[in-house]
Amino acid sequence: MPNYSNALAATGSLCLLIALFLAWCLVGVRSSAFMKRVFPSYQNLLKAHIDYLMMTGLLMIFCLLFDHFHVPTSRVIVFGMCAGSFMNPIGFIALAVNPTLRQQPTSPFGMVMATSFSLTTIGYAGAAWEIGVAALRAA
Repeated sequence: MPNYSNALAATGSLCLLIALFLAWCLVGVRSSAFMKRVFPSYQNLLKAHIDYLMMTGLLMIFCLLFDHFHVPTSRVIVFGMCAGSFMNPIGFIALAVNPTLRQQPTSPFGMVMATSFSLTTIGYAGAAWEIGVAALRAA
């Protein structure tokens, strides 16, 4: 089975770059009227920044764990982790730009977020299971 865990490191790197960009946006919101108009919800922008930092850490840690335990990762798990880690914080960015966005599960925004949460759950739950099993076998 091919090992797709390098995609975790690549996606983690992308998430870190986005988090750094959002950090500069946060500075801009504090010092620029234009940036305040672009991102009227500072709190949601901050949440997106923190969420991308968290996703970066999780992706990098799981990449290292898969390598450490020599666990071949499945495409489904890696796709769920990568897509979910990238998509989840986008919801906060959308709300930072448009705080009045309709968030009900039946709205387009709600459906995208539900899909994102589902992918993230499948990916990270599968990864946690695989690493947990590998750690018990190694003990």
